[in-house]
Amino acid sequence: MNRSRASQNTSKASAARPTGLPAASGMEGPADVVDETITFHVEDQAAATTEAIEIPRRIGNVRIGRMIGEGAGGVVFAGFDDAIRRNVAVKVLHARRDKSHQAAIAELAGGVQSAGRIKHPNIVTVHSVESAGGLPAIVMEYIDGISLREALLRSGRLDFALAMFITHSITSAVAAMHAENVVHRDIKPANILFDRNGEAHVCDFGLAIEFDTLRRQGTASNVGGSPLYMAPEMFEGQVSPQSDVYALGILLFELLSGQPPFEADTITDMKARHVSAVVPTQRLEMLGVPEAVREIVERALHKQRVMRFKTAGHMLRSLEAAYAADQRPAVLKSRIAAIVGAQQQTRETNPDATPLDHPAMTTFDLVAEHARRKRQMRDS
Repeated sequence: MNRSRASQNTSKASAARPTGLPAASGMEGPADVVDETITFHVEDQAAATTEAIEIPRRIGNVRIGRMIGEGAGGVVFAGFDDAIRRNVAVKVLHARRDKSHQAAIAELAGGVQSAGRIKHPNIVTVHSVESAGGLPAIVMEYIDGISLREALLRSGRLDFALAMFITHSITSAVAAMHAENVVHRDIKPANILFDRNGEAHVCDFGLAIEFDTLRRQGTASNVGGSPLYMAPEMFEGQVSPQSDVYALGILLFELLSGQPPFEADTITDMKARHVSAVVPTQRLEMLGVPEAVREIVERALHKQRVMRFKTAGHMLRSLEAAYAADQRPAVLKSRIAAIVGAQQQTRETNPDATPLDHPAMTTFDLVAEHARRKRQMRDS
C-alpha cells in the first residue's frame, strides 16, 4: 500500500510573530512581512521515495502557519484569515497532485461545497476551496482541541453513557449530511474533533461527494476512505449513505469496546474481514452493552448494504430509542472537555510524546501496530 506522510515543515523566509496575531494560528512574521513558501515532504513508502512539495505561504486572504495534522492524503495547517481576522484550518490535498490542476479543484469543489452548505453544530464549517501551488486546499473552521483518536489513545474504552453520547452527536451530524444528499466517505476517529467545551465536530470533507453525482459517475472513481472503517462495497468503488452507516457502526463498536471489530496484518486481510468476518458482538455482550445497542451495531455492520440503516438519520432514531434515558449532555460534555484539557496539557509539557503527537493515524499505521503487537505476543 502506498502511504504518503508529510514531514518537516520549512519556509523560505521568516520573521517574528505579527502584532495581535493569535498564537493558535502558528503564523510568524511582522504584519507587513509574509513568508513566501512552505515546503513539506511526502513519503511514498511503497516506492521508497520522498517528494518535496512547495506551496505558497498565502492563499488568498489566508496565511498558512504551523502543521497541525497529517495523513495519507493531505496535510492540515493552522492559518489566519487577514480579511476577517479569524483562525482557520487549511487542508492541502497532496494525494491529488497527479491530476491536472483544474480537474482536481473541480472534482473536490462539488463535494466540499455541498458539505459546506450544511449548517449543524457538530459539523466543521467549510469556508472555501482554494488552490495552493496547484493543489486543492480546503479552508475551514479551526477547532482548538483534540481528535477522537487522541481521546481514545488517552482514555481507552469509553463507558457506555459517554460512548452513546458521542456516537449520537456524530450520527446527528452525518444524518444532516445525508439529508442534503452528501456522503462523507471517511468517517473515523481522526476526523472527529472535540473543542475545549467537549463538543464533537465532524471534519475533513476531502472525500465528500453528492450521492446523485455518485450515481452518475459509476464506480471506478469512487474508491476512497480508510480501510479500517470502509464498508465491503467501498473496496469496489460502490458508495452510498449506507457506507457512512457502516463506518458509524465501526465507530460505535470501537467506542464501546476499546478497539475496532476487525483488525488484520495487511490491507488485503482487512478487506477480507470486512467482506466475510462475523461481527464479534460477544465482546460487547461481555462488557454489558444492552441487547438493543448490540442490534444497532449488527445492523449497521451488515455485509449487505441494503440490510443496513438506509441513512444515518434512520440509525439516529434507533440510537435514541435504545438510549432514551437522561443523557445529561452538560455533564458528559464536561467530561469530554476534561479529556481535551488533559491532552492539551500533555502536549504543552511533553511535545515529543508518542504516539499522541501523531493522532491522525493512517490505516497503514494501525495495521502495522496490530502486526507489531502480535509479534510481541508470539515472541514473549
